[in-house]
Amino acid sequence: MNRAFIVVGLGYGDEGKGSWVDHLVRLHGVKQVVRFNGGAQAAHHVVAPDGTLHCFAQFGSGTLVPGTQTLLSRFMLIEPEALLKEASVLESKGVIDPLSRMIVSENAPIITPFNRLLNRMREISRGASRHGSCGFGIGETQSDVEVLGCRALYMRDLASDELRAKLRRLWNLKLQVARDIVTTESRGVLESFETLDLDYFAQLFAEFYASVTVVSEVEFQRLVRENDTVFEGAQGVLLDQQYGFFPHCTRSTTTFENAETLLREAGFSGKKERIGLLRGYGTRHGAGPLVTEDTSLELPQCHNATNPWQGKFRTGWFDAVAARYALEVVGGVDTLAITNLDRMCGLPLVKIATEYDQGDLRFFTKERIIPIEFDKAILTSRTESFSRIIPRFDELSGWSGEGLELSGYLDRIEQLLGIPVQAYSMTHGHRKTYRGSKLRDSHQPIRLGVTA
Repeated sequence: MNRAFIVVGLGYGDEGKGSWVDHLVRLHGVKQVVRFNGGAQAAHHVVAPDGTLHCFAQFGSGTLVPGTQTLLSRFMLIEPEALLKEASVLESKGVIDPLSRMIVSENAPIITPFNRLLNRMREISRGASRHGSCGFGIGETQSDVEVLGCRALYMRDLASDELRAKLRRLWNLKLQVARDIVTTESRGVLESFETLDLDYFAQLFAEFYASVTVVSEVEFQRLVRENDTVFEGAQGVLLDQQYGFFPHCTRSTTTFENAETLLREAGFSGKKERIGLLRGYGTRHGAGPLVTEDTSLELPQCHNATNPWQGKFRTGWFDAVAARYALEVVGGVDTLAITNLDRMCGLPLVKIATEYDQGDLRFFTKERIIPIEFDKAILTSRTESFSRIIPRFDELSGWSGEGLELSGYLDRIEQLLGIPVQAYSMTHGHRKTYRGSKLRDSHQPIRLGVTA
């Protein structure tokens, strides 16, 4: 019986999805990873057993395992120039011909260089009210898919004789928008927009098309139906375009939905495992709610650095209320894993937010964030009301290793979320450490340590 493992982050991203994909590929011998949302803004860090480190953006995070293929679905937004650069970096790290191991749906949307620039101009124009965009053109490209339909740019277009003409039509369309929203701060970006070498990008796109395997939806479905697959999610449920906290969210579906759709369309009848990940503490990049943020919380450096578009990498304590919300809107998980616990080692005490005080009763109870229908005005009001919430904390003893204190922390998380913590991750340098041979078919809690 074929198996499908779907990996989703239940926070604001940065939950360790890349290392879990790598772990599942190695543990179960899976040979294909499907990307089913987001795009080039993903930053999934993996440390291989030999110490090789790579930040995966568009390749599947199992690529350091020889023979593992990446499948980019129609739900993945592709940035060809960045993907080719990532392939070159992977080759420099010993991955042989990574592009030969990439399969792309002909219906996958393409991020153009001018969509990336227009995305940045929009974010700059927001001034102090920035949304926290990654600046990769994700929102602009997803909008094209929804508004322009077949007039947007797709993988299938890159082999067309009309590619240059289509690129120029889209460039002219977006150039008018760019000129309408230009500010003093974004004038330099507009100049880059106006002087783009479209012929260069048309040639690059055509070369990219020829360097990978492009398949129809029917063939994509066959690959999903007939092989074991790890589905690699990007971002996190609290950033979802429907369930996230607007406007500080992504233009992408970050739940299990897209992966479930691909499995359903493929007629998949095998075993499915829905895996949800949460860090042992709260994190967020840039603007938006982080109820448990604590600027005095000192944790070891990780791979998630501050950048000019998303902004500062913020940290806080584990938020059980937000975690319950994420689990509710995705319909639950088969396996819950808590990651990055090693970064908390040595703290004298740790905290878990168990309730919210002073929450707007339209949107919150003490123990619950209430899911609401998509309405921009209402969602914006809910997001604004987060600033008035005061979290109520449990305090527990910290730990210096994997002893009773850590077990007590995980047990408390289980109690608050109402489901078992079946796995967790600890990092010891660049070496993976396992405390169990596999995720068992039963739902008995196990403890599994892997690099995050």
